[in-house]
Amino acid sequence: MDTLRRRCVTIPAVLLAGPIWFLLSPLVLPIVVVVDLVTGHRKLPMLRLWFFTIVFVAHEWIGVAYAAWLWVTGGFGLRPRDDRYLWMQDWWSSSLLTWAGRVMAVRFDWGDTPMPPGRVIVLSRHASMVDAIVPAHLFLGRLGRPVHYVLKRELRNIPNLDLYGHRLGNHFVDRAGETAHEVARIGELSDGARPDAGIVIFPEGTYATPEAKERIGRALERKGDLDGAQLNDELRFLLPPKPAGALALLARRPEAPVVLLAHTGLEGVAEFRGLRRTLPLTEPVIVRWWQVDANAIPDTPDEQVLWLRERWRELDDWVGRHRTPPSTTSRRSK
Repeated sequence: MDTLRRRCVTIPAVLLAGPIWFLLSPLVLPIVVVVDLVTGHRKLPMLRLWFFTIVFVAHEWIGVAYAAWLWVTGGFGLRPRDDRYLWMQDWWSSSLLTWAGRVMAVRFDWGDTPMPPGRVIVLSRHASMVDAIVPAHLFLGRLGRPVHYVLKRELRNIPNLDLYGHRLGNHFVDRAGETAHEVARIGELSDGARPDAGIVIFPEGTYATPEAKERIGRALERKGDLDGAQLNDELRFLLPPKPAGALALLARRPEAPVVLLAHTGLEGVAEFRGLRRTLPLTEPVIVRWWQVDANAIPDTPDEQVLWLRERWRELDDWVGRHRTPPSTTSRRSK
């Protein structure tokens, strides 16, 4: 019933948002342009954001309509898994990134590192809503492989993530729920993952804004986690990883290759003021990944926490060396 009540609100809301956005555009667009110019933003970031919002809502319309068609043709929801849902996930993520390029000059440098075969546990950096789409496009659009996500529960309020996410075997974490239950559900996600899939988790849990960094630092100190608090102080671009979900995947799939997914170029778009300052992007978003030596992963949870934190130091160093402008300091080389 919770799912039905939620969708009775979110789906009509997004369907109404489209006409409202279009009707308001003749009034709002001149105001947005004036605000951009008066505040010295001659590349019109607010105008770009308005257009991209229209694009996003249009994608939601298409996704909701296609989900309804799949529900009817799939036996009114009785078919448990349908590759047409996978196709829509690929289209949705790839098309949004394409439009992000057209409207906000978001470009990607993907590199050419091979991805390990079979099920892969992907520990990814999280800097903005844009990078949440990156693993989907990487696996589906570039590698031709399925992908499963561990996502925060609040994202179910986006109809396409809700309608397709559950059908594709993703797990939406209730961050206020019981940790043991959520960890068990993450393990179940890995059990249901397709044999060649990427299983993606964002250990930071949220974007690395100054406010989030300060809040997490206080929380770690209250818990007496002095090592975690020290790591929070050391990291310049990332947040300390929350280990529970990642450790659950490692325990459930000890044979699966582990890949660290790093990117830089989206540091400024996690907050509204950063969007206005950053858009359009002048440099490509650099995306890289590398496999972790399986023999280097410890067996015990306590040691795995230390191992994960050390990997996050490496990711932070990598971002510092590759971001624009390049960082002038680095604690270690990779």
